[in-house]
Amino acid sequence: MRWIVLIVDDHPLVGQAFELSIRAAYPHLDVGRVTSAAEAEEYVRLNGSRVKLVLLDLMLPDADGFSALLRLQQLLDETHIAIVSARVNQHTVAMARAFGVRAYLSKSEPVETLVNAVGAILRGEELFPAGVQPDPVSIDMHRRLASLSKAQLRVLRALADGKLNKQIAAEMDLTEGTVKQHVSAILRKLEVNSRSQAIVAAGPVLRSAG
Repeated sequence: MRWIVLIVDDHPLVGQAFELSIRAAYPHLDVGRVTSAAEAEEYVRLNGSRVKLVLLDLMLPDADGFSALLRLQQLLDETHIAIVSARVNQHTVAMARAFGVRAYLSKSEPVETLVNAVGAILRGEELFPAGVQPDPVSIDMHRRLASLSKAQLRVLRALADGKLNKQIAAEMDLTEGTVKQHVSAILRKLEVNSRSQAIVAAGPVLRSAG
């Protein structure tokens, strides 16, 4: 079976350059490329057993912060996920590390460096900027967020955007009663007592700049 490296990046030039370079450097691997979180989920559903590594940009048109990472982690058990981002700051890198990614790579690095990183990650190495350690609080929040279903995660993102149950129901084609059930489950799983507490707890995670 040929393993797949999946690139998730909405910048066409960056994505194409990365794809061509990986194909040339690792002829024994297949390379997939998508431009949104939704496309990544669909690709994984079709090819999940072959996806060995996901190279994920946090800044996607249909995902905020780490929400795309959370959704892919729900679909992929053993697959390595690496963040490849134009922005590198200590808070975001520490949070990504707490969320279990195998590497945090900067797009400012030469393409050759990024391509070499692919081989290192597949060999089991972890690659992060020096001196950045995972935050225990973020580790605990990841545990809670990872327990949410896809629908609950979407509702939580909507809550963070300040939307009411009626608006969420209309956007997700659900009844208000179903939305209320999702909200109750979110509060229970996040171990908070109110919508505002859920937003405060998870908002920075869902909106963290990548």
